[in-house]
Amino acid sequence: MPPTARTAALAALNRLRSRWFNLVQTAVAAGLAWYIAHDLLAHPQPFFAPIAAAVCLSITNVLRALRAVQMMVGVTLGIGIGVLVEELMGTGTVPIAVAALLALSVAVLIGQGFIGQGMMFANQTVVSSILVLALFRSGIGWERIFDALIGGSLAIVFAILLFPADPLEVLGRARVGVLAVLQRGLNRAADVAAGRLMPAPDWPFSVVDQVHEQLGGLIAARATAHQVVQVSPRRWRLRAAVRTADHQAVHLALLAGTILQVTRAVAPPGDGSREPVEAALVALAAATASADSDPAGASAYLAAAGAREKSQVVLANVVGACVDDLQRVIDLRQL
Repeated sequence: MPPTARTAALAALNRLRSRWFNLVQTAVAAGLAWYIAHDLLAHPQPFFAPIAAAVCLSITNVLRALRAVQMMVGVTLGIGIGVLVEELMGTGTVPIAVAALLALSVAVLIGQGFIGQGMMFANQTVVSSILVLALFRSGIGWERIFDALIGGSLAIVFAILLFPADPLEVLGRARVGVLAVLQRGLNRAADVAAGRLMPAPDWPFSVVDQVHEQLGGLIAARATAHQVVQVSPRRWRLRAAVRTADHQAVHLALLAGTILQVTRAVAPPGDGSREPVEAALVALAAATASADSDPAGASAYLAAAGAREKSQVVLANVVGACVDDLQRVIDLRQL
């Protein structure tokens, strides 16, 4: 197997290994939802129940409870709209189009705050309204709603009572992801400043996209941590620790913004005067790489970055801001 393919295969296996327990939970919840709706309650086609459980729990333990609530509200609303359209217009092409338009419109009108976060609520509302008409059978609207509530309730039981996410672990994974992409951005900026690498035509937009993607994961992790410590009895004892970790996450987001300023300002050297810039960026990259695993070593790298000859460093102010922001992240990591 070529080295590139082997690396990709190992990365895929690592992703599967890190999420296998979430996958098992989702599969068990889907099976239980079908068993309750079909075998215990004798619903003939309770496909909403296992689908609801699987969609809510999915492959990650981030925002599971939020997805469950959004799904249950969206499915109930969508089925109600579908049944109403069917009563007034029957089934067919035009009723399905009307139901989809009504469902999306209502989702936009009421989808604010907690319910409207992300696309789950709107998607479930419109999909449910369409399914009611596409799979029409008279008198089953309430049955479909009940099936969706069974699946969503099982998802909440799994996500809140039985297997609540560890909020510190969720925040830790997101923090590591942000630090990793910031390190890569700093290394590339150092190569550009030293002339070892000519910036690509999309520089630094590719770095900006990668950083913002990881920051989106950090936002979701923060929301998950807040929800879990508020509603899951098994995680109440972690509230104080989560507050500290969340404060660190805010400073990490500030650090990301400052590092993006560095990548935007760095340009290839014209006269060899950028060596101090390169050295400072290399030290910052090393500090970022070890901020989570070796706080003392990271602080030493930061001291080296801040001690560069500032009279020759064009980006001294921005680099200094990076040093300050990362030091706050490191200090909060040790609390």
